[in-house]
Formats: sequence, C-alpha cells, structure tokens
Amino acid sequence: MSNEQIENYFSYIPESRLCHALGCTLQSSGFTRVARHAEYPEKTHPEDHLFNRDRGRILQAFQIVYVSEGKGRATLGTGRNAQDIYAGQVFVLFPNVWHRYAPDRLSGWSEHWIECKGTAFDMALSAGLLDRNRPVFRSPNLPAVNEAFAEIHQLARKSAVDHQPVLSMLGLKLLAILAGPRNAHEDSTNRLVNSVRMLLMERCTENRPMEEIADELNVSYSNLRRRFRMHAGMSMKDYQVGVRMQKAKDLLDNSDLSVKGVAAQLGFSSAFHFSNQFRKSEGCPPSEWRARPIHRKGGDLSKFE
Repeated sequence: MSNEQIENYFSYIPESRLCHALGCTLQSSGFTRVARHAEYPEKTHPEDHLFNRDRGRILQAFQIVYVSEGKGRATLGTGRNAQDIYAGQVFVLFPNVWHRYAPDRLSGWSEHWIECKGTAFDMALSAGLLDRNRPVFRSPNLPAVNEAFAEIHQLARKSAVDHQPVLSMLGLKLLAILAGPRNAHEDSTNRLVNSVRMLLMERCTENRPMEEIADELNVSYSNLRRRFRMHAGMSMKDYQVGVRMQKAKDLLDNSDLSVKGVAAQLGFSSAFHFSNQFRKSEGCPPSEWRARPIHRKGGDLSKFE
C-alpha cells in the first residue's frame, strides 16, 4: 500500500486482558501526511498525546514512528541535541522519556506510528534489543517495515478494537524487525552467534572442546567467547547445558530410556554426573521429573478414544 492510498487516521484502543497475556498491547496507531507549512501536530488527538514544538511530551508507553516521506527534526531525551530525521528512518519513543519532533516546514513528512506496552517491549529494553541511547534506526529493513505498517493500517481502519490482538502481534513483528542487527558489525556477530547456536544444538550429545567450534568457524576462541556472551547473555558452555537439559526433559517425558540411558544418549560420563547437572538446572533429580503427576502412566485415556 503506497502512502497515496492511505488516508490520515488515528485509533486509540483500551486495555485488553488477552493482549496483556500475549506480552504486547497495541494501544494506538495512526498515519499522518503533513503538508508543507501545515500546522503540526493536529489538535484532534487526546490531550495526553498532544504536544507542541516547544514543550515536548512524555508518554507512558513505547511508540514506534516511521517516516516514509519528507524530513524533520527530533529531540529524543532531555539533554540531547536535536537530530535530523529523513524518509526511510524509524525512531522509538520510550516510556517516561521526554521528547519532541516535527516535520520540516518546507518539506512536510508522512509518519506512521504505533503505541505499545507490555512485557515483550520491557524485556527487549532490559535485554538491550532496544536502547534508549540509540532511538533512531537509520537503515531498518524497509520492505518489512512497510509491510507491517500496511497491515496495521488496513486492520485499524476497519476496526481497531475488533482486531486488537492481531494488531498487537503486528506490533511484536515491528519490534522483531527493529531488534535485528543495525550495522555490518552487528550483522556479522549475529550470524556468527547463530552458527554457534546451531552447532551446539546439533552436537549437544558430544563432548568436544569449544575451541574446535572456533577453529571450524575460523575465529579465535577468545573473540568467539566474548562475542557470544555479549550477544547471547551467557557463555557457550551454559548455552550447551541448556540445550542438553531441554533434550533430557524431552527424553524423560517421551521415551522409555532409563536415567542411565538418557545420560548415555546425551554424552554424559555417568548417570551420576547427569543427575547432578539435571538437579542443578531443574531443581529436582531426573527420576522425580519423570514421576511428576503430569507424566504418570496408567491414567484414564477413554475420553480420547
């Protein structure tokens, strides 16, 4: 959908228990084409979303703003200098952070925006996937951004309230797009770490030294170890343990292998070593995990017949 096909609109939606459970609630969305020398912002929004060029504004949720045409200026946080915003850029407004922005009077701009709150955005912030110090995304995946906003505008203009769960998931889609690598270095690290993850998953039953993975990927072990921890938030060894414990739970739940057999299947040196690791990870020994009520055999299966 091109900008010429979109009419100016905005939708504000009340809280939703379902969306809250999903981790993201889209509270509002809109599109505004601002002509040259036009008044900005329009005086039709709710008072808590109004601002002027001098006073600025503070919101209680996250906003994603995409400028598809024109240019403008934005100051995103107290003490920050104003920066230019150009067509094809996205910026994020963070909760409880003062900001102001406006199109250039000589060019105007077209802006698309959504406002979201929820644990998904909070966790993305705490994990560093969103960064208050880097609120402007200068080279996002524009085809994906355009596609997501086109879907949002289409559904919101039909009935934002009826489509709020789907709109909220589209908010998560935009978050996922923006949480990807921002530059060549980040993209290189992302690809490297994903390669390590795949190798650790494929070889979770093997006890090969981590240095062999570094040699296979043609990178120094110290560099690989540092980049993996920085990107994944844990060591390669801890990631491998997590993969092994997930596989162990699958085997305990869905096979007839003994605890000793599961240990051997996963490459542990002994059932004792495996049991200690499982207890440390899951808080109980493998035998207790298998004996938990949800897994006991002999239940009444007649209702499934």
